[in-house]
Amino acid sequence: MRPLDRRFLVGVAIVSAILLVLGLVAVDRPLAEWVRASGVENAPAIVWLQNAIETIVGRHVSRWLFGCVALAIGIVVFSIRRDAGIGRVLILSALVQLATTVVMLAGKDGFGRLRPNEVLAHGDWSHAWFAGGVSFPSGHLAFFAGFFVPFAAGIRNAWLRAAVLGLPIFIAIARIDVSAHFLSDVAASTLLAALLSLLAAALAARVFPRAAAR
Repeated sequence: MRPLDRRFLVGVAIVSAILLVLGLVAVDRPLAEWVRASGVENAPAIVWLQNAIETIVGRHVSRWLFGCVALAIGIVVFSIRRDAGIGRVLILSALVQLATTVVMLAGKDGFGRLRPNEVLAHGDWSHAWFAGGVSFPSGHLAFFAGFFVPFAAGIRNAWLRAAVLGLPIFIAIARIDVSAHFLSDVAASTLLAALLSLLAAALAARVFPRAAAR
């Protein structure tokens, strides 16, 4: 493990921003309609795997549990071995996840976007925003991207990094497949996670060296 790779995080932020804009401008509605019409909606394998992953990480219990446990482990590891990068990366990843979740919850209340299945049910696409919905941004991606994007940024091995990043990518696909989120919903949370990770990396560059010296 190493300090968070800022170039990687910038790349994730750029890709997420592009997908966010594409979703809002052109892709959200046709993609949601295609998922509904194509027969791939609620694919059993995707639903099962998503539920299995959520059970393993404890999200069914609480959206705060995984981040708090990771933070506690990171603090213990860092206090024992301050030269071990894993403790620092766990702390930063947990803090980013918790911060992303807080901002996500505020965004849901502010934007009030309906979920794809809700809009598809009534067919009125002109009243999808500020309608009391909770679709934008995605809570699942705030949870998974919030932790695993900064965690991936702390991994040296490219294949292992890709495997870790594959988890939030799968969750994003799954949430679109079950018509719970639009493309822009999942992209917004991933962008938020990447930006907060960059902030955490900048702060850690100042805080952790002083802590190690002490």
